[in-house]
Amino acid sequence: MQSYVLTIGKFEGIHLGHQALLAQVVNMAKSLGLASAAMVFEPHPYIFFGNTSYKPLFTNNERNHLLLATGLEHIISTQFDESFATLSPRDFSKKIFAEHNAKLVIVGENYRFGKNRAGDIDFLRKEADTHKAQVQTVLPVSFCRCEPISTSTIRKLLSQNNLSEANRQLGFPFFIIGTVTRGKQLGRTLNFPTINIYPTEEKFLPMDGVYATQTIINGEKYNGVTNIGLRPTVDNSGSVRSVETHLFNYTKDLYDQHVKTELLEFIRPEQRFNSLDELKAQIALDALSAQKFFM
Repeated sequence: MQSYVLTIGKFEGIHLGHQALLAQVVNMAKSLGLASAAMVFEPHPYIFFGNTSYKPLFTNNERNHLLLATGLEHIISTQFDESFATLSPRDFSKKIFAEHNAKLVIVGENYRFGKNRAGDIDFLRKEADTHKAQVQTVLPVSFCRCEPISTSTIRKLLSQNNLSEANRQLGFPFFIIGTVTRGKQLGRTLNFPTINIYPTEEKFLPMDGVYATQTIINGEKYNGVTNIGLRPTVDNSGSVRSVETHLFNYTKDLYDQHVKTELLEFIRPEQRFNSLDELKAQIALDALSAQKFFM
């Protein structure tokens, strides 16, 4: 049976704090000759407990992409349902140490678990002893002795249009991964063809507006300008948010391909224009602003 160095959590953001924890998991696993793993939950516990409008920073696929990029070997996806949510701290511990054969568990120093979050680190260490396992904790990461980096803070920063600070706390640019979908092809008539992504409804998106971006296609990065929002000038439905990117130096057909678009700098809020000519003129200015960012 596979033995693990295991960490446990929602891992919604994989920010710098998570990255420090995951680095320790990976390093300790290599040192001990064990496999590294993270236990994650589906659906997000907030959604299970009734906040059905909650949208995680990253989709499950995006989260897994980030987790594996740390060098982690295994992702243990656990169904977060009534049965799991009501596990006592002792039964939760048995699942970790007996069912998943964790020999070392690494979590944050304030980690809580089990029904009503009744279990704490001291309890987890006692349970680990009975299974001849160990528990280590890591301190939260913060900048300049400020509040610890957290997913909730990053969500707030993105909602308040503080992209640069959100990206700093993430340790990487906020991004959207999606499949390029055929749109109305209006961009072609405006001389600014775009690739269109329609993120799933459960994906958190930052403030609607125009951003300087880089899009990764088959491992290569291409600079561009991206609009996130409802396209009020050309779409009266006002119901489906899209991510539309004009790439500066790419003209190939990308329909049905998976791409990753990274948001680097906010340029302006989304707005409605009185005509397509006004929209075209503004897109030209937006593209110029984005190009200046990359100079």
